[in-house]
Parts: sequence; C-alpha cells; structure tokens
Amino acid sequence: MAAATLALRRERRTLDSATLASGAEQVVDFVLPLFAGAILGLSAWETGLLIAASQLTAFLIRPVAGVVVDRADRSVVGALGAGAFAVGCGLFALSTGFSSAVIAAVVTGGAGAFLWVAIRSIIGERLHEDSSVFAKLVAAEETGGWLILVPAIILLSIAGYQWVFAGIALCCLLAAWGLFRTRHRDSSTDDARTAATELSSVSLRRLGTSLRPMLLAVVVTMTAEAAISLLLILHLQRGFGLGVVEIAYVFLPGAIVMSVLPAPLHRLVVRFGRRRMLMLGSVSSALFALGLAFAPSPPWIAALWVLSAVAWAAVIPVQQSVIAEVAGRAHLGCGLSLYEAACLAGAFIGSLVAGLLYESGSWLLACLICALVISSGAALIPAAVRRLGVTDDPEAAAVAALSGPARPTIHSDGRPSTTQDVDLSARSDANESMAQKSRRTLLTDLAAHSGLLAVGLLIARFAVPESSFSSILGFGSEAPGVVRAVRELFGGDPDIAALAGAAMRTWVVVYIIDLIWTAWKMLETRSDDHDRS
Repeated sequence: MAAATLALRRERRTLDSATLASGAEQVVDFVLPLFAGAILGLSAWETGLLIAASQLTAFLIRPVAGVVVDRADRSVVGALGAGAFAVGCGLFALSTGFSSAVIAAVVTGGAGAFLWVAIRSIIGERLHEDSSVFAKLVAAEETGGWLILVPAIILLSIAGYQWVFAGIALCCLLAAWGLFRTRHRDSSTDDARTAATELSSVSLRRLGTSLRPMLLAVVVTMTAEAAISLLLILHLQRGFGLGVVEIAYVFLPGAIVMSVLPAPLHRLVVRFGRRRMLMLGSVSSALFALGLAFAPSPPWIAALWVLSAVAWAAVIPVQQSVIAEVAGRAHLGCGLSLYEAACLAGAFIGSLVAGLLYESGSWLLACLICALVISSGAALIPAAVRRLGVTDDPEAAAVAALSGPARPTIHSDGRPSTTQDVDLSARSDANESMAQKSRRTLLTDLAAHSGLLAVGLLIARFAVPESSFSSILGFGSEAPGVVRAVRELFGGDPDIAALAGAAMRTWVVVYIIDLIWTAWKMLETRSDDHDRS
C-alpha cells in the first residue's frame, strides 16, 4: 500500500509540474514572435529563423533525451530540463539582439526536449495500473495553457515582456522542484538500473522501425493540424483585424475544453474501443477545418475550434498510450521521444505549408486541403494501431504491454501468484488510499474553485463599472440574460458588459452545482467510512 501511495503521489506531482511547464512553454510560443518584432526589432525573416532554431534543436535532441531518460532517474532529468528552460526564459528577458535571442531559443528548445520526454515517461510508468494516465497528462498540459497564458497576457499589457519571461521562469523553477521531489531513492533506483541493462538489447533505430506506422500517421495528421492552426491565426489577424488578446480569446474556449474532456472521453474510448474513437476524432477535426471556410465571425470560429479540441482530447492520449505500450516500460523515453519528434516534424512541415496555402489567396481551398488531409487520419491512425498489434481495449492492452513477463511468487496458502496478482493488489491499495484521501481532496478542490470564483467576481466588478454584485450573481431586474447576450454575440453586435455579466452568472450556477455535488460526495464518503467500521 505504501508503494502504491508513493506512486500516486509521484504521478500527482508530475502532473502539477506538467501544468506549470506547459503553461510556460505555451506563453513562450505565443509571445516570442511579438517580442522579436516589438522589442528586438527583428525582421519577419529573422523571427522565423529564431523560432526555427528552437524547433530544430528540440527535434534533434529528442532522441538523445529519450536515451538519457531511460538510463537515468527520470524525475531528475525532468527537473534539470525544467531548470534549464527557466534559464532560457531568463536569457530571453536579457536579450538585446538576434544573437542572444538565438542562444535563448536553443537553450529552451533543448531543455524542453529533456523536460517533456521525462514527464511523459514518468506518467507512462503507471499505464499498466491506470489506462487513463495520458488523458490526465493532456488535461494537465491544457490546463496550464489557459491558466498561465491568460495571466501572462494581462501581465504583458501591464509590465512588459521582461516581467512575463521572469514570471514563466519562476513557473519552470516550481515545476523543477516538483519533479525533483518525485525522484527515486535508495532501492527504488533498481528499476532505473534494470531499464539501462535492457536498453542494450533494443536500439533506437529498431524501436523506430517497429513504431513506424504510428509515427508516419502522426506526421501526416500533425502537418494538417499545424497548418490549420497557423492559417486560423493569420485569418483572424488579417481577415478580421483582431489583436493579440482578441485572438487569444478565440482560442480560449477550446483550451478549456481540452483541459476538461480528456478523462471523460477516455471512458468512451474504453467503452467503444480505440479505433472507433480515433476515426470519430479525425472526422470531427476534419469537419472543423471545413467549417472554418464558411465561419462568418470570430465567435463562430471559437465554437468550431471547440469541436477540434474535443477531437484532439480523445486522439492525443490514445496515440501516446499506444506508443508507450509498444515501447515497453524500459524504453518509454525512447518511444515517446520518437513520438514527440514526429509531432515536431509535422508541425514544422505544416507551418511551411500554411504559408504557401495562405499566399494562394483562396481561404476555401486552404481549408478544404487541410480537411482532406486530416480526414485521412480516420483511416491512417486506426490502421497504424492495428499494424502495431495493439488491442482495441486500452485497459487490457496496458496491462499486457507494460507489466512484463509473469514472475511467480507464493501466496500464504501455497498457491502461486503472478505479476498480474501484484498489479491487482497494488491497484486495490491505490484505490483504498484514494478513498481515504477523497474527503480532503474534495475540500481542497472546493476551496480552489471558491477562490477562482472570488477573483472572477472582483475582476468582473471592476471591469464593468456599471454592474453590481447582485446583478452579476443573477438577482434583480438588472441581471443579465444569458441567452440574449449569446444571441447578440453571434449576431455581431455584442454588449460586452451584458456578456461578462452573463458569463459570471453561468459561473455562479456551475459553482452552486459544484457545491451541492461536493456536499453529497462528502456525505457518501462518511457513509462508506461508517459501513467499513
């Protein structure tokens, strides 16, 4: 039971670090082109070279990072990567020209390679106990994307770029500390030494050959997804004349959806199977790309972007879990590093393709081409899963792929047991530990939700001077109408004050539901404790 509790704590701290690191990385991706032009005075060509330097470094170092992660303590490697990323952010803050900015870009690109391969490998260690771990990781990453990006944009408008880089450097240091606290100690390092011994029998090239069907499918689909994302930004900026903050608001609903839906969608994957959900996700994303060609306004684009977010909330965890299962526990770093390299390759190709498509002058043609390529994933990705020999049931596949060969032990009654018995026992201990801590977790989550609501109410009160707390909470004749505000938004004549009030009123209703649900779960937990006693 102690080992299971430690494993759960290690997973939780790693997910917290992933939230911080993902938020920091997405802030860098968002503000770096703006910083290069506004502060450093770089041309568009130099800005492109700056971003390419970071991407190329990350791509080249990924396989090396995979080997290192499999041979050393993964938490220590991840902590060092997060610390190095903080150093890169500091170098950006101190940059005065192209040369110093390139050095910072190379540092962040290389640091991110070690950081993310280590984080994904740590999470993958528990795949044989919990098939939803990669869904949790995607949710944590996307939560960091909007939870840190939004304050960073506000800080940018108030204090400037240097303070933004300093703030995300602090996030990286906190992530490094969280990862370092999860490091193995004493006899636990035997797993790392065993993994290093097993690596000698499987080369990185042989592993890449076995993973080739999925890696090729990832490159193709990521090319189209990266292209449509960049096309969308260009269209919002040049077609609709939106600014940086307004573009961020268009992407925000999709980011929130991706932070909430991975776990519920994983339950659908378990129920309906991987290949069916992968096909559905590809079709959904293709419909989003096609719908962009006919979207009349940014609010409609934001709604369509949510459709794409739903698709990727289902697809990405499945891709990562399949790679982890085929690679095996001892080679998680190598396998996931190849997966990330494939994603980067697709993103790089997609960026080039997006520029060519946008310069063609036909928005409809660009969206149609991207939709056709994305829809090919409905055939490519399920076929890749089939060729890799991975079963359609994620829970059965995870146990078979990562638990390894059966190791006989002896029960107290003399009956032999296997690794599967140990896994079931560990899972039972983990569930019991989670049940014991559920009441504290419920109260902690409620406190966090209450704090966020309080901050939101204060911001709404001062952002909309003519409003009052009673109207925001939905009381009185001046309370905003949610339906009316949304109708005006999509009609092209939005009332920002009414829209903000309606959003806060919806938030309050959700909070009340959360409060009732928490109280019910607390009573249920207390009843279970009484029954056990």
